[in-house]
Amino acid sequence: MNYAEDRLDRRARADEAGATVANEITADLEKAHDVFKTHCVTAPTNDVYSILKLIDAHELAGRTLRDCGRIRQSAFHFGMAWRLCHWVEKHHKEDNNRDETKNEWKAVGDYAQISEIAGYPEVGILALLYYRCRGRLDHPFIAIDEDCQQARSPGCGCGMAMCGAAPCFIAFPSESTLLLEIFDAFEELERNAFASKFESCVSAHDILGQLALISRSKSPQVMLVQDMHNFLENKMALAQPMLRFWDTQMETSSMYQKLPTVNMLLLLKLLFSSPIGGSFLMLSCMSIPYLSVLLPPSSKEGKRMAKEYKSHNAYFIFIRSLVLGERMKKHRVEKVIHHTSVWDKVFHESEDDVFAWRIDGKEKISLSSNLKMLIRDCGSNECHDLPQIPKSILPHKPIYVVGDSHVLSLAWQTLCIKDAVSSIHTLRTAIPFPATGLKAYHLQPSTQFFTHYNLHACLQRLPDHGTNQKRTIILSAGEIDCREGIGGTLLKGYFRSCNEAVEDTVRKYLIAASKIALKYNLQILIMPVAPHAYRSEKNGKAVGRAKRRETMFWWNKVLRSELQASKWMNKGGVFLLDYEERLRYPDQSSPVGYVLNPCFNADYTHTNNAIVPLVAEAVQNSGCDLQYI
Repeated sequence: MNYAEDRLDRRARADEAGATVANEITADLEKAHDVFKTHCVTAPTNDVYSILKLIDAHELAGRTLRDCGRIRQSAFHFGMAWRLCHWVEKHHKEDNNRDETKNEWKAVGDYAQISEIAGYPEVGILALLYYRCRGRLDHPFIAIDEDCQQARSPGCGCGMAMCGAAPCFIAFPSESTLLLEIFDAFEELERNAFASKFESCVSAHDILGQLALISRSKSPQVMLVQDMHNFLENKMALAQPMLRFWDTQMETSSMYQKLPTVNMLLLLKLLFSSPIGGSFLMLSCMSIPYLSVLLPPSSKEGKRMAKEYKSHNAYFIFIRSLVLGERMKKHRVEKVIHHTSVWDKVFHESEDDVFAWRIDGKEKISLSSNLKMLIRDCGSNECHDLPQIPKSILPHKPIYVVGDSHVLSLAWQTLCIKDAVSSIHTLRTAIPFPATGLKAYHLQPSTQFFTHYNLHACLQRLPDHGTNQKRTIILSAGEIDCREGIGGTLLKGYFRSCNEAVEDTVRKYLIAASKIALKYNLQILIMPVAPHAYRSEKNGKAVGRAKRRETMFWWNKVLRSELQASKWMNKGGVFLLDYEERLRYPDQSSPVGYVLNPCFNADYTHTNNAIVPLVAEAVQNSGCDLQYI
């Protein structure tokens, strides 16, 4: 579940051997294929050694195929690794030869993560909940077919017929009774939440107050979690037990099992960032008070997550900030720039802005029906086009925000866009669809990497409304390039300066974006790279931070220069949302003379949603065609 570490390990092995990463990828895939042939198991067996070897091989194939952008094949192998781990857990749990690293929780986490990369976070959500409810999987034993080893096969050459055949391999039974119960629990959560919405008085401010009280308590954690549960239970309708993935107090005989912390954080991310919204979004918000009690940053477990699973922990901190915001005295809310908590948007807004899920003003298709169709299409070998996401309106028509993790800064907020000519205000709900880890450089057509596939999977799933009318998306990329991608080429002598590397990367980014706009009939609004917030220099990272600030400054300068209307308006429907200068706060210790204004800070790397009015105004002034918004 640490794909960044996997890539570093492969790169290190390649450097040590004097080879290229491509050579290492080829060698790893051949190694996995050799194991499939040597230890082929086609029926239930007591040969635990062969099964463990197959698990290793499927995981190696999954990682390798992921890193070269072959995600359909990667999803199959991670799914098979989960099935095999489930078989071992079920039939050989006490076997002394069993490797503890083959635990099923890790396998289902890897599968959930690759499902998101394939463009289907919903599948990852269902997999994690199905595992938590102790769901049973089909047997994992598949024969090798020589015809499937040919180049014309959609597979990776492993010889397994289902490899790469479907958009996202479904590892769990698609018609399970347990799965239907999970669907029903989500629908009940949505019904109950809306039934009690306007009777509830619990707000994000109230929850932050309760968390402040809990943080001063010396009671055992189990009692603190119970205190939070009692606080919420008295004020709102909570999810059914089968959806309470944060619950850690269960008997061994319980029908549910405790999720490891890293799986909880992954599930939180998938629920919050899934473009489905509705009860997925509600459950993600509902989990935050509990996870905040379970995982304070200063705790042993909090420190372990920050060290061992940096990406998952960073998402938790970011999403917590977006859901709850900061505690602020109510009389000051209208006097300062402030963040609007997602919790209050979902559970505590006025009836005029209710987050009801409708489709083009009609009654919605049930979540169960949508998920059933999704699983059917994902698992179909005949499905060549990726199934579209539901045309959700939460509560206004959507504008999709696609790209790196910074898209979550706008998630589930309402953009109020004014047409200067007609003075008509258009309201749009910003729906996130992140491609985690996306760099601007990865947009280039020649890229063979999972972020490139993930981005195009997201774009293919956008609703087309059944017309040929151009659609508008907001695209975020570039912050990771500035933070870790630009500079290495300078050190290797490819560019005379980092500024030259930035200029080259920005131009390639915009050319690739214009091609994407043409391919998918889009109008693309480019987000700038927001400056990072002020950080103390005491931890020894001051030099790196200073360099990143300079790179970000130059990145935005080049974006402004390149995205002049005269240069790009007729080239490919790409426009700049030019609000970055309004995020700045003077700071003489910064090499560029500014840092991120604290009012916009979420977690020192990302902005909070106080930027929403600035983004809406930037849309108005971008030069884009507002009729396509």
